Amino acid sequence: MSKLGSAPDLRLVRTARIRFHEHPEHRRTLRLVERVRREKILRNPPIVAELDAERLLLLDGANRVSAFVELGYSHIPVQVIDYADPAIELKGWHHLLLEGHVLDLAGAYRKIPGVHVRRVQKEELERLLELRRVYAVLVDEAATCWGLFPQTGARFDVYEWIHTLDRVIAAYEGKAELERIKMPDYSNLPHVFDTMEHQLCLFPLLSKSELIELADAAIRIPTGITRHLVPGRALNLNIGLDFLTEMQGEEARAAYFARFIDSLEVEGRIRFYEEAVFILNE
Repeated sequence: MSKLGSAPDLRLVRTARIRFHEHPEHRRTLRLVERVRREKILRNPPIVAELDAERLLLLDGANRVSAFVELGYSHIPVQVIDYADPAIELKGWHHLLLEGHVLDLAGAYRKIPGVHVRRVQKEELERLLELRRVYAVLVDEAATCWGLFPQTGARFDVYEWIHTLDRVIAAYEGKAELERIKMPDYSNLPHVFDTMEHQLCLFPLLSKSELIELADAAIRIPTGITRHLVPGRALNLNIGLDFLTEMQGEEARAAYFARFIDSLEVEGRIRFYEEAVFILNE
């Protein structure tokens, strides 16, 4: 990755080189397909890291890359970063299920093979999740917490965890409106629990090395549970996409993209903001 404050490493790469670490979210991909087809603009480049000389690990932008593939684009602009940089952090999302009380998730989870469901106290959540004693925690509409534990005596296995998460998320995906949220304090539930009958699924964290291992084994994790903190993330590229279809040959397209990035630098349109900011109604 370029040093913080210098120009980001932006490249035009073949979509076939990109390896997903998570499943895209189908509904979001469809919305992006329609928007990209209509606007023919890429606003924010996906973020990738080099797995080896040929393969690029997709860290952010599964729906954008999926939309490009769906539309038949052979190439996509990306930002390349150094995943070994300790400044790049792998965090997680939790899933808030709006009006999820209509789903009997606790009952569904008791039927998952290899999973033992039992009630846990709110005070236990941080320890259980940080030490990965559970595959997930369900907080139902009554704010009762249910831990999804490996079978008695079984060790926490990352591959088995991902397989189990597929079943956990499939129980509500497409059946309830889902919001991704952060939970810095597990002792306080989101305020929406005070007024509406929601449910919440909490997940432990993956490590960066585990994510690479899973991607190398071509195992995708469920959508919407990982998020990366990337200092120096490139936003508002806003590049028109006609050159990808109107220009013949990979070299011609690459040269056009290089000229586009050079023009941004020459015109002083690549600016680094060192301070953390809130962006409202951009």
